[in-house]
Amino acid sequence: MAASTMIDSVVFGGLWSHRAIKALFEEDRRTCAWLEIIAVLAEVQVEFEVIPSTAGKAIATCCRTIDVSAEFLDEVRQGREASGHSMQGLIRAVQVRLAPSDAQWVYAGATVQDVTDTWLMMALSDARRIIEEGLRCVGQALATLARRHRDTPMAGRTHGQQGLPITFGFKVAVWLAEVQRHDQRLAEIASRMGMAQLAGGVGSMSSLGERGLELQRRFAERLGLSAPRVSWVCSRDVLAEWCGLLAMITATADRIGHEVYNLQRSEIAEVREGFVAGAVGSITMPHKRNPEIAEHLGTLARLVRHLAAAVSESLVHDHERDGRAWKTEWHAVPEVTMMAGRAVELLAQMLSGLEVDAGRMLSNLRAFGGVVISEAVMLALAPRIGRDAAHRLMHELSLTASASGLALTEAVRNDRRITSWLDAAEVEALLDVARHTGRCVEMVDRVLAGST
Repeated sequence: MAASTMIDSVVFGGLWSHRAIKALFEEDRRTCAWLEIIAVLAEVQVEFEVIPSTAGKAIATCCRTIDVSAEFLDEVRQGREASGHSMQGLIRAVQVRLAPSDAQWVYAGATVQDVTDTWLMMALSDARRIIEEGLRCVGQALATLARRHRDTPMAGRTHGQQGLPITFGFKVAVWLAEVQRHDQRLAEIASRMGMAQLAGGVGSMSSLGERGLELQRRFAERLGLSAPRVSWVCSRDVLAEWCGLLAMITATADRIGHEVYNLQRSEIAEVREGFVAGAVGSITMPHKRNPEIAEHLGTLARLVRHLAAAVSESLVHDHERDGRAWKTEWHAVPEVTMMAGRAVELLAQMLSGLEVDAGRMLSNLRAFGGVVISEAVMLALAPRIGRDAAHRLMHELSLTASASGLALTEAVRNDRRITSWLDAAEVEALLDVARHTGRCVEMVDRVLAGST
């Protein structure tokens, strides 16, 4: 069947989804998981004498022997369309394969979200582990870059303009610290995810018997999940938190990618995405070497943020169930997860192959007449003439030097208002643009210490 979306495209799908995460959400695998949940439910209901033993065994055996083929899925589709009910097509497909005396007990006492929410938590638990591993790869790549370029001076920029010297290792350490926090957030959210849903029509568990809470706990254990303290049919905060966290993670990937995009610009040329043999930047401009990954990280992050906002709408839920809310999740949560997983994967790939031009960084730092020394000279003068006076002097000197086309380093060296307070050795030390990186190196070391 021809793909109708980019995620399902044979040609382009790899751009939009993580292959292993996408497999978690594919229809045949999802349907198999739903059937297993129905089978486990029947077996647990037998344990607690909610349904007859013969029926439970027959249901479990039937669910586990169904071939989830294209023909079976089409049968389920027809049943869904005929009934207008989200799960009736699957229920009916199981029932017709059973004796009438057993068929009546399929899905007894359960509702749509008991299966769909339980499955979703199972799938997201697997996806979370994949994303955690991807973030570890990102962290390792960043730690390598931060360590290698701990002392590599470059221009720190604010508002798109050169500000003061930093080191490239410091820039990377800022990214690494952010990724470390995301790793902590993924660990923290794990305690709130992995909850089964088995609550019945309004969440009261009225159809599961006097030992319903024990039954629910056993059901959850059998599926590798935990039992919730209270039904969460109408409480969607954990899914909104999950998507919000993925929006934050992909925003970090986007921010790093956008920085690489800018630093790879021909006029700056301080970093480059690693070259891949056979890659073509432009079919009309043969010289082009485009930051393809950096750009695509921005595309993925925008879509994740958009869909995460849609999931947040599910927080506003009418009464004990609201189909508008959780059906939004059916579309948005898998796509958010697939795209976020791919973004993390691409980020690790980009960072592990990133090419850094330390010479160009130093050259750019020394460009524009050494304007980045203005703070250092101001701070050296401040104890002698006062901080405000030192600021006014350097502000005036910077404007004058710029207007006359004179390098600020030369203007400082020749200005008697400065040389009358600072001796030649002090002035020359201040003119070394690579020296004024503050505590960048120490902060890199602190972040690296936290990455081990």
